[in-house]
Amino acid sequence: MKLTTCKNWISPLMILAIAGLLVVSCQKKFEEPPLTGAPDVVANTSIKDIKARYTGGNPVEITDDVILEGIVSCDDKSGNYYQQIAIQDATGGILLRMAGSNHYNNFPVGRQVFVKCKGLFLGQYNGTLQLGGGVDAAYASQGGVTLIANNLQDQHLVKGALNQPLVPQVVTVAQLTTGLQDKYVSTLVKLEGFEFSANELSKNYADDDQSGNRIIQGCTNPTTNRITLRTSNYCNFATRKVAQGNGEIIGIYSFFGSTKQFTIRDTTDVRFTNPRCPTAAGGGTISLTTSPVTINFDALGTSGLPAGVYIKQDASSTFIGNEATVYNGNFNTPTAWNQISFGFKNFASATGLASTATSTVQSASANRALGARQTGTATAGGDPGYAFAFQLANTTGKSNLVLEFLLQSLDASTGTGRTTTWRVDYGIGDDPANFTTVASTPATLTTTFGTGTFASTPVTVNFGNTLNNISQKIWIRVVALTSTTGGGNRPSTGIDDVKFSWN
Repeated sequence: MKLTTCKNWISPLMILAIAGLLVVSCQKKFEEPPLTGAPDVVANTSIKDIKARYTGGNPVEITDDVILEGIVSCDDKSGNYYQQIAIQDATGGILLRMAGSNHYNNFPVGRQVFVKCKGLFLGQYNGTLQLGGGVDAAYASQGGVTLIANNLQDQHLVKGALNQPLVPQVVTVAQLTTGLQDKYVSTLVKLEGFEFSANELSKNYADDDQSGNRIIQGCTNPTTNRITLRTSNYCNFATRKVAQGNGEIIGIYSFFGSTKQFTIRDTTDVRFTNPRCPTAAGGGTISLTTSPVTINFDALGTSGLPAGVYIKQDASSTFIGNEATVYNGNFNTPTAWNQISFGFKNFASATGLASTATSTVQSASANRALGARQTGTATAGGDPGYAFAFQLANTTGKSNLVLEFLLQSLDASTGTGRTTTWRVDYGIGDDPANFTTVASTPATLTTTFGTGTFASTPVTVNFGNTLNNISQKIWIRVVALTSTTGGGNRPSTGIDDVKFSWN
């Protein structure tokens, strides 16, 4: 019997197994390990020593083989930096001027970078030192340098490890100088207990057609303890409204001539979530300690608004309102009821006085009320949009909150009659997205100019279980969200003897 031989036959299963082994071995052979550093490059100088080479005048060419090592502290991802990045080491920081854009793809914040400085030029832009690719002939005497060309960047910049630790140094404005060799320039720093000044609160980070210069300041000595926050109008957060609270801010320090400047990477660097500094324009919170908590305005002329009381304009059902920009002499000067200029005011309370009380009698009265007189001028935001606002720290462990106050209609001058309708509402959180109106007794809250109206109406607002045991801040407003009705002047409205009680 003839046997069939199989010496030239190969099993299909064997072919698949061999192919699989080849694929696996090829994948392992060509797998590239992740970049963990640049072991073939070693720094031999510091940023401080490089910066010391420039003392003024024309840019300085670096002709020796010096290498810096730094961590990227600011890139161009948000657009607030353009054609430059900032790097820093333990001795200081410096800007690298680089042609092109989207450098954050290769040099994001936290990346280790080695800079081969030979062939680069060290100069300045109004005091802030920079490394560039050449001399800017038009500004040579002022230290101007040009961008490092795209085709030269790989020769001078070597990428190192990603996600390197970068801890901002906590500083005060007084520590930041405008000296060429200032160690904080182009480094990541942190200011604590800061906020935007009151006249910046209605603005965006930048303007529509130009970069924004916004003042941020501390609670103590705000006229000197302040710095300019510089924001490009091309960045991706330019049209966002500035943060409304107080807290810490992280950014890159620089200066322009004698002006100290601060630059954030994006809005996550702004952590203004605390109550603003107590000032005449409002600040702080109301702590519900022992029921009831009462608030009067008798010290309005000497101490400004009590803690937790705010005056707002441009308020809406979805916006707490901007800080009011017009209030009579920081409340230092009493205002007569029939004074028709607009703004928030220090009025005599109606309690104990008649509608015919003279301005002299009103000024001498120790019993004061927080007042407001609206205007139709859009920039003042008064009609509608004025609000007396109260910020509660929380209602933790508390229930059945009740608000009581006197709503006063103070100007009884003869006139055709114009009425403001007020309501009471609340919102939860630092910057509530929505406000909810609450029923009051009486149900309709109005103040009127003319027709001989003079009134001090007790108002009660029972929140029931709505605000029970809330750990967040709570805003409660007496607010005019609809336009006044009637003709003639707008009324002088006062509030007094505010009381919060609870179980």
